Amino acid sequence: MVRRGVLFCTLLTAFQIWIPGAIARPIQVEVAAPEAGHIAQVSAQYLAGLDAPPGADLVLAGNRDGQADTPSARLHVLPQYALAHEVPELGVVQLPFFYPDLAAAQRALDGALGERLQEAAKARGWTILAFWDEGMQVMSGNFPYTDLRSLQGREFVLLREDPIAEMELRALDVWSRRASPASLGALHKECLVASRSATLQQIQGERLERVHLDLTLTYHRYEGWVVAMRNEDWQSLRDEQRAALIGRLEKMRTWQRARAADLEASALHELVEAAMTAHPVSVETWKTYRARQPAWEDFLSESLTLESRRGLVLLAARAAGVDLGVAASEAKPEALPESHERQQEHRESGD
Repeated sequence: MVRRGVLFCTLLTAFQIWIPGAIARPIQVEVAAPEAGHIAQVSAQYLAGLDAPPGADLVLAGNRDGQADTPSARLHVLPQYALAHEVPELGVVQLPFFYPDLAAAQRALDGALGERLQEAAKARGWTILAFWDEGMQVMSGNFPYTDLRSLQGREFVLLREDPIAEMELRALDVWSRRASPASLGALHKECLVASRSATLQQIQGERLERVHLDLTLTYHRYEGWVVAMRNEDWQSLRDEQRAALIGRLEKMRTWQRARAADLEASALHELVEAAMTAHPVSVETWKTYRARQPAWEDFLSESLTLESRRGLVLLAARAAGVDLGVAASEAKPEALPESHERQQEHRESGD
């Protein structure tokens, strides 16, 4: 059973979609997201035809052609970290200070890494049909974290089980504490003394502008969603249903990413309008934070072999444009292609 931990409670929203056809099986989309305006909810509505252009492949299901009593196949929209409880390979998409920007994470998911993750999920009972963006995490608190010293000794509150965040923060000499607030008021009490690392949409949804003064735009960790079915549900669909669903998801990929970026930009604007101060982080500071992290494969679940973990990191690095050297643990990543050029210069000069 996938754990869908979100703030306070899980809001499970279901939409019905169907593919036209005499015996097409209806598909129920189940979304675990904290609020109606969240990108996962917005994207699921688009997929279901509630907010889609004319001629969409999928529309709201109804009592058409006698399909009302046909059992639905379940299409899940889950946070990547939630499905990672069952598919630990997904942890490679969540590495902190690894992907230099959102585009790098997208390249990884669109290429060989995404295929590898789909294979791993299939072997564990899940068919991943799409990867959806939310955004990149930033830091909020009552201090700007624009240099390493400003972070040291601070405390960050975690609202979910997150061993990757615990390792990341420990490497930065930062404390972390798990909390399960039952209300916004309780969360704000926690955050009066603690900071948060989350996407801009999450920070806005948590109304942290009421207790935090500063946003530090570290953009240090990808936060995304998966659109997936249990293998048995996927296989129960007709071939034309599967093709139509995949086609619809592919068609909406550009839209989904643009919409996620728009919602993150809107959240940033509204948080600044609410009197938070946004602090960019210099490239040098970002690299300093990255250099403090342990070997990348150490972030991944020990249920995976060391060889598998290193292979996943190398796949991600190639797509993200970072150079890890011979092995994943032998060097910290540096942006390509400059690093390759410098290495070649060093070889030719004998340095």
